[in-house]
Amino acid sequence: MMRIALVAPFGLRAKGTTRARVLPLAQALARRGHEVALFIPPYDCPEDSGRAWWQPAGDSSLPPVAQGDIGGGWVRVVNVRLPRWGQGAAWWHVWITWRLLAAVRAWRPEVVHIFKPKGPSGLVGAALWLLHRAGQNLVSHHLLTSSPPHLVLDADDWEGPGGWSDDPRAGYSPHQRRFFAWQERFGLAHADAWTVAGDCLRQRALAFGADPGRVFVMPNGVALAPQAPAASAAVTRSVLLYTRFAGVCPADVAAIWERVRRACPEASLQVVGRGLAGEEARVAGLPGVTALGWVEPVARPALFAQTSVAMVPWADTPANRARSSVKVRELLSAGLAIVAYAVGELPDVIGDAGLLAPPGDVDAFAGAVVALLHDPARAAHLGQAARQRAEATCHWDRLCGIALRAYGVE
Repeated sequence: MMRIALVAPFGLRAKGTTRARVLPLAQALARRGHEVALFIPPYDCPEDSGRAWWQPAGDSSLPPVAQGDIGGGWVRVVNVRLPRWGQGAAWWHVWITWRLLAAVRAWRPEVVHIFKPKGPSGLVGAALWLLHRAGQNLVSHHLLTSSPPHLVLDADDWEGPGGWSDDPRAGYSPHQRRFFAWQERFGLAHADAWTVAGDCLRQRALAFGADPGRVFVMPNGVALAPQAPAASAAVTRSVLLYTRFAGVCPADVAAIWERVRRACPEASLQVVGRGLAGEEARVAGLPGVTALGWVEPVARPALFAQTSVAMVPWADTPANRARSSVKVRELLSAGLAIVAYAVGELPDVIGDAGLLAPPGDVDAFAGAVVALLHDPARAAHLGQAARQRAEATCHWDRLCGIALRAYGVE
């Protein structure tokens, strides 16, 4: 069994990667008997500053515990303490990075898995790589008796030019965008191995110099949702849009929905999620549309059971071509038929569980939605295929084997 440190890019509560990728992987590794700790720079969750707890890896009904004699099957979660003043200044972020690096090294892991090449986690990865190479040289000269930890870097988004850092909603300055682009190039070329969320990011890593034999595609996963009850007549006329509007244009949604309502006037659309710029408000006033905003995870299964068709109208952008969407996998797990543009990984992920339209073809997309609204049996059949696909491909207990291969143990 191994001692593994996972380094998160930001807090556990506010954004998706730590909550939906890093922690589930840590829990799956702990269920296999490994000793796992998750280190977090909680700059976007200051209420967690300096807090540490044990997170259960198995029974989801068990609450986290702050301390005690914890055996196997738990993940140690460590939030480094934030500086008390100077928030947002360059030195403030450097100090967070230093504390994160010190906490990881003090735990003395055999493997360090860095999530995202940008921000504090990316800086920790760069620092560990430099220390790593120095340590390797010292071992080869018999000045140290043990090798430095195996360093693995994870990429789940296109971060550099054309990707997330260039999204105006992110609010990054030109200097920050240049720095993040450098971090992405460095991180995807300097590690012992890499995990990436999809083939697009694998090709990006290879272009930056990663060793092809040490890049492992590890898509996102989800927990299997409870089986939905049989759809009622009202459900068969209900459509779901589950998004934070990253790569989904409100004008495109409006154009699709206008065509759907023209062909199916009784159709309703539930919009779950909140955009960084409040994009959900731009579709909330459309006929038959209800914008629900943020919905807690525990409430989503019941909400999803009230619909039979889900829309995934991704724009054809570099960021979307590289995206490995947890939300799409949640839709599969919920047993919903999906209509999507054929962008990035979506054709492979959805497979026979939905209908695809050519990117940007509003008429074809709306026509596919209408076809399923008018044919509930077909929508139900696709929904069953969606759940079966989630069961076969989206479990973290299976996906964590990919991480272990990157660690060099499987």
